[in-house]
This record gives sequence, structure tokens and C-alpha cells, in this order.
Amino acid sequence: MLTRLASALRWWPLALGSSLCLAQGAPAGPAPTDMARAPSVTAAVPPTESRQLTSAMTAEVMYLVLVGEMQTQSGQAGAGYSLLLEAARKSADPLLYRRAVEIAMQSGSGEAAISAAKTWASADKASTEPLRVTLQIMLSLNQVEQSEPTLEQLLDRVPDAERSELIDLVGHNYARAKDKSAAVRVLTTAMRLWQRNSASASSAWTALARVQLAAGLAEAATHSLENALQAVPETPAAGLLAVELLGANQHPLPEVKLQRHLSDFPEQHLVRMAYARYLLGASRWTDSERQLQHITQRQPALAEAWLMLGALQLQNNQLAPAHDSLNQFLSQAKHMPDERRDKALTQAYLLLAQLEEQRQNPAQARAWLDRIDTSDDMLRIQLRRASLLAREGKLDEARALIQDAPAGQPSEVRAKVLAEAQLLKDARQTQAAFDVLSNAVQAAPDDTDLMYEQAMVAEKLGRHADMERLLRRVIALSPDNAHAYNALGYAMADRNDRLPEAKELIVKALSFLPDDPFITDSLGWVEFRLGNLPEAARLLRKALAMRTDVEILTHLAEVLWVMGDRDHAKDLFRQASTLQPDNEALQSTLTRLGVRL
Repeated sequence: MLTRLASALRWWPLALGSSLCLAQGAPAGPAPTDMARAPSVTAAVPPTESRQLTSAMTAEVMYLVLVGEMQTQSGQAGAGYSLLLEAARKSADPLLYRRAVEIAMQSGSGEAAISAAKTWASADKASTEPLRVTLQIMLSLNQVEQSEPTLEQLLDRVPDAERSELIDLVGHNYARAKDKSAAVRVLTTAMRLWQRNSASASSAWTALARVQLAAGLAEAATHSLENALQAVPETPAAGLLAVELLGANQHPLPEVKLQRHLSDFPEQHLVRMAYARYLLGASRWTDSERQLQHITQRQPALAEAWLMLGALQLQNNQLAPAHDSLNQFLSQAKHMPDERRDKALTQAYLLLAQLEEQRQNPAQARAWLDRIDTSDDMLRIQLRRASLLAREGKLDEARALIQDAPAGQPSEVRAKVLAEAQLLKDARQTQAAFDVLSNAVQAAPDDTDLMYEQAMVAEKLGRHADMERLLRRVIALSPDNAHAYNALGYAMADRNDRLPEAKELIVKALSFLPDDPFITDSLGWVEFRLGNLPEAARLLRKALAMRTDVEILTHLAEVLWVMGDRDHAKDLFRQASTLQPDNEALQSTLTRLGVRL
């Protein structure tokens, strides 16, 4: 059975029934149980269109339609299909052709559906819809090679203004075809003409690249995409695929090529948004913020950019800019599609509540939480309310609120445990936080997130052996967990313990996340411990360029202090103190070095 057909039909909207499952070569007549689900023509056609259809029918066509529907309802779908197709031929009405296709599809006869769609296409040479329907069905039946003439007709018939968007859809759908090699051959031929057309070249090269990538031809796909990036884009397809390929394991696209594309075509805001998300995921927060600033300055109505920027600024403890960005989002949210607006508003209210909590304004924080009128993020809302209670000294109430919060999925259970542990750490009840995490790890012994957090709390308690045991267990369960390698290596370096092994662990972490500012900071710190001061300063400057963080500032300041550049070191210490004056690492460093600001 072709279960992929239903999803394929979402390619283009059709007024077809809901039971969409074809079997290649299946007989035209369906089983009686299938026919019980076959809708009538008025069910398949919107009411206004149905009235138009009825008024346009001749008596003969009306008779064919009524008898055809009666045959279909009685389980004789083959006869019903023939009568509806004859009615469509006589009336040239697209609704009847569509109904004939629907009956064939519901009866499991893919070939009959293709035949009806092709007849429709021959009868109506001005419309692209019958060709779209034909192509959908052919790809669903894996008739990839046979689809080429239909695809070429469709590309030729579509209006110039719509061609690039159509080509983007073609690339996505042929990339999902079962016969990948055939898809590459068809697209190579079908796109050749449109690659020479300046208006469609970018999309045509991108469609080919996407299909080549799906077929495992990464090098060829990269070459095609580079051609796409050089052409003037009518759609964001080329840039979006470029972002997808930045982190590819084989033949990743050089990032400079995407950057050049964005420089040449600065109005590609959706591509820049995708790039900002990629940078955020790679922990390149400064670079991500730079891209978001570019978007908000040039396209202020793009609400999601303001939301991302506000979240990033809040994460960086830039409270005033975050407040402005989030309020800009609220003013622009009306431009968002309805299906995305509610979730985005909930996220904005949660962020604003967190911001006011950090400003020590619990009443205003609660006011933002009270504006949320959905239960979709109930756990996050409860966790935020618990944090407010804890800040007011009501730790027991806060813990009870977290423990009573609903949690159906393992990820939600984990979130509750981590939130409770964080409340206890903030209240300096470190042993209690360790116990909560220990109990959770016993209940979920392979949960590496919980285990990692327990290791971090063990380090704060001075239980270095427990920390190392837990982190090595995380690495054994998740060998590509960069943060576990980094945490273990940094802990060793910070204690001046087994420095060569510490460096090896951190270098391993950096191989997984080469642009992570915190891992780069760790490598700089271990170089400092090894006595390689110039290299330590270079790495710490690199980390600071990627992320303005109190501990990175503190590390670099200490290195410069030891190197004798004390004026510069004091400037960095002052900057760190402005960001977070009560930071433990900063204060202990100032005390140890005897620095007075």
C-alpha cells in the first residue's frame, strides 16, 4: 500500500476526500468497506462550487453525475469512475475531473487516477492544476522516470511569477522520491532550461542540489548549491539549503559562501533568520545577535526576529535591551500567522516574566504570567511561578509547586527535577540539590542530562571523585557529548590536576563543537595552567569575541594580570563586575590576586 500518498497530496491543495491510499495496479473496483467511506460529490466539493456546478450542468451531465455517485455509493466504484469521467469530458468542468480522480484514488487504482488527471490536463491546457495532480500521483506511485514529461509541461505552463516557488516544491518532493537515482536524472534534465533563466536559476540549481543531496551525492550537491547562491534569488530556497549544509558531516558548505550570499542579497531576511538560529545552536551568541540586529533594523515587522533577539539578550543578562526587543515583538506580533502567534506570545510573556524576576519585580513578573491564556506550556509557567516563590524565600512552597506540576513525558519529568535542583542551588542548599538529582538518576540511570547536572553539583560540594565518575559515565553513554568532555577537562585544569589529560579532554570537546565559546575558554584556561600564556590569551580573546561572559572576562583578566598588562586586566575585571558583581569566580579571583577596582 502506498501510505506516502496522503502526505504527498499536501504538496498542492486539492478538494479530495480523506481516504487516500493507492496500490499500484490495484483493480478499479474497491472493496465494499472502502466504498462505505466514499464521499458524495457534494461532500468532495465546497458548497459554493457545488451550486455553480449544478447550475452549469446539462441534463445529460446531471444524469451521469447522479448515476455515477449512486454506483460509487453502492460499491461499484469502477462504473462510478467511468460515468463521472464521462461527465467531466462532456462538461469540461474541473470539479468533475477532480471527483473522478478522487474515486480512483479511494478505490486504490493509481493508474485510473493518473488517466483521469491526464485527460483533465489535455482538456484544460490553460490550468496547471491537472498537471500538479498528475505529478503528485506519479511520484506517490514511484513513477519517477515516467514523470519527466509531465514535470516539463507543468514548468512550461506555470506563470512566470509562480515558477520559482513551484521549482522549490519540485525539489522537496523529488528529494522524497523512493528512486533517488531516477529523481536526479529527471531533475538534471528538467532543470537545465530554467538554470539558464536568470529569474529561475537560483531555484533550479537549488532543486537539483536538494535531490542530489538526498541521493547521497554530497559533492555534486555542494557544487549545484554554489551555483544557486551566485544567482539572483526569487525565493529563500538557496540560502535555506545553504544553512542546512553548514553543519553537514560530509562536504559541508563553506560558511563564507553563505555570508557572501547574504552580503550580495541583504534582503534575504528568512535566510538570515535561519542562519541566526544555526549560530545560536553552535553557541556563537555574538554572531547570532549580530544577524538578528541586522534583520530588526531592516525588517522591523518580522516579529520572530525581535523575539529571538530578546531571548538572546536576556540570556546575556542585557536586561534593558531585552526588554525593548521583547516589547517590539509584542507590537509586531499582529503580523504573524495565527497558528504561530499564540505560542510566540506565550514565550514572550515567559521571557518578560523572567526579566522582571531578575529585576526584583515579582508583582510585574506575575502580571506577565497571568497574561498567558493557554495550557500548552503549563509546566514552564509553573516553573516560573516556583522561581518567583523561591526568590521571596518561600522555598518549600516553590518546591511543592514544581513537584505537583503535571509531567507526562520523560522530558517534562527531567525538567521538573532540574528546576527543583536549580532552586536549591540558588538557595545555597547544594547538598539537597545533589540528593534530588541523585534520586532522579537512580530512577533513570541512563539519563545523561540528569547525570551531568549531578556531576556539576558534586563539583560544587568538593566531591571530585563523584564528579569524575559521573562524567565518565555520561561519556560512556554518550560518546559525542562535548559538554561532558569539557566539564571534566576544565575541572582538572582548574585544580591544576593531570593537565595533559585535561587538555586532551577539552580538545576532544572542541572537535564536536569547534565554535563553542565556553569550550574555547576551557582550552585557554588549561594553556594558562600549562604556562603557555600567549596562547592562553589568544584563545581567551577568541572566546570573548564569541560571547561576553563574566567567567571568560575573569579568565582573560587573570592571564593578562600575570603577563603584566594590569591596566587592561583591571578594565576587564571592571567589565565583569558590571555584568555580574556577585559572581563567585570573579570575587574569588579578585581576592586571590589582591585586585582593588
